Amino acid sequence: MPLPARTATVSRSTNETKIQISLSLDGGVLPPFEPMSHFPPSTDPAEAEAEKKGIVPIKGAAHATQFTPTQQITISTGIGFLDHMLHALAKHGGWSLAVRAKGDLYIDDHHTAEDTFLALGTAFTKALGARQSLARFGRGDAPSTKPYPGLSSISPPVPGPTEMITHGLQSFAQAADVTLHVGCTYGDNDHHRAESAFKALAVAIRAATARRVEGEVGAGDIVSTKGVL
Repeated sequence: MPLPARTATVSRSTNETKIQISLSLDGGVLPPFEPMSHFPPSTDPAEAEAEKKGIVPIKGAAHATQFTPTQQITISTGIGFLDHMLHALAKHGGWSLAVRAKGDLYIDDHHTAEDTFLALGTAFTKALGARQSLARFGRGDAPSTKPYPGLSSISPPVPGPTEMITHGLQSFAQAADVTLHVGCTYGDNDHHRAESAFKALAVAIRAATARRVEGEVGAGDIVSTKGVL
């Protein structure tokens, strides 16, 4: 008997941002976004009909769109680097993920990045549902695919595209109600360090959210001595 799908849609609206998330923790077809006035349906009849049935590639998300037989990923936050990181998180986490956002980027990227991670965390915990049958713990390591000489010194991060990563991951952990530790062992290029961090996080999340099936120890259980999480 197949396990139930773990999917969620979330809409988040603040004075600074309007964000929508559609998430499937197990890949596959994504549920359509909830109706939201800030993202009106397409005026093209064929596109509008397709949107009612599921997620279609988001306009402006070409770099972070990848539809395969097992995953649907399409992301457009207005922050290219954030799209890139979320694409990596979804791809290596085995998720299907759609994100669209309108934020106050005329100020800076802070509110949009923060609220996107909060919305993603909310969608994650909603999709996860009751914490039964979960492996619960996961660890991931992901080296950059770029050659590295093995130097141990790391220069401190400077303001730029990677500046919001720490706060963004804190926001995700807060909204997702998870304990999260992310570190970089070595590296001196912030872009590659960030890529490795998100890939490793994806591997860890995929392991932690794996479900124990009937017949395995822990199937149907809350994996805690307290009996609750």
